[in-house]
Amino acid sequence: MADKLKFLQIGLGSMGKRRIRNLAACGENNVIGMDFSAERRHEAEEKYNIRTIDNLDALGAEDIDAVSISTPPDKHGDYIRWALANKKHFFVELATTDDGYEEIRRLADKNLGIVMAPSCSFRFFLPIKMMKKYIGDGRIGKVLAFHHHAGQYLPEWHSWEDYRQIYFAKKETGAFRTMFLFELSWLNWLFGRQADVVFGFTDKISDLELEIGAKDITWAYLKYQNKILGSLLIDIISRKPFRTLRILGSDGVLEWEWLENWIKIYDAKTKQTETIEVPKGNPETGYLAAEEMYNDEIKAFVDAIYGRAPYPYTFKEDLQNLRALYKLEK
Repeated sequence: MADKLKFLQIGLGSMGKRRIRNLAACGENNVIGMDFSAERRHEAEEKYNIRTIDNLDALGAEDIDAVSISTPPDKHGDYIRWALANKKHFFVELATTDDGYEEIRRLADKNLGIVMAPSCSFRFFLPIKMMKKYIGDGRIGKVLAFHHHAGQYLPEWHSWEDYRQIYFAKKETGAFRTMFLFELSWLNWLFGRQADVVFGFTDKISDLELEIGAKDITWAYLKYQNKILGSLLIDIISRKPFRTLRILGSDGVLEWEWLENWIKIYDAKTKQTETIEVPKGNPETGYLAAEEMYNDEIKAFVDAIYGRAPYPYTFKEDLQNLRALYKLEK
């Protein structure tokens, strides 16, 4: 392998452009972009000084080492299969369907020599890493139960686009599914086990113009393999963005409020609450989430390719989360 990796960035929408920035932050600037949209290709060429193509036939497999897949989730499967067939390292954004996973499972033991990396962005988010440490340090004793609410008004996700025209509004790839899986992946990591959906409901209760069958709210009750019980409220109707978490422990309580940038820890022995300020980070213009976690996520992918450290999340874990979603929807 050459000193610098040769990347193919598939999809040049908002996440695809972000991944180009993330790669550059890792010192990886040898990137070719692919998108069917001439407007997006032109924008990427102008912003990032990269070569772009409009289809995979314009590229020889020998021209790249690794692939980043940032298309709508229902298009992931075809590009996963392409990467597997050509034995290319690949990173893929959060999935809302399991298309392509059967091929990954079938080839997992074939020792292809490639890194297969599903997105797990929020595992790299500073406040979540801080909470993981506090729990590991026993600051609230044994974790017993939690409630988490994540909500954000869908039309404000991408304020520059009509939400009705993009995949967020569709049943199979909708924002509700995306948010449920995003939150579950880091909650599982925080609590050190896999969650099972005990029961719950999903519904469409707002006036948002979504594809028939798409949902805008869910309330799921979870039970973990280590007996932790939790409730998870996800919505795409809240006019104020939320990520609000409260964890009950045997010796205290941990609370987190995302956009207020604090973590609070109540110590039952002293009856005192410590408020810990969380550095805000640097969101890209027009976004709420800090860019640093996405840089760290792609760095983990790059490090895995170079053999520096294994990528910290697997498609096996990802599939378990998808099955939890399917169970909830049923």
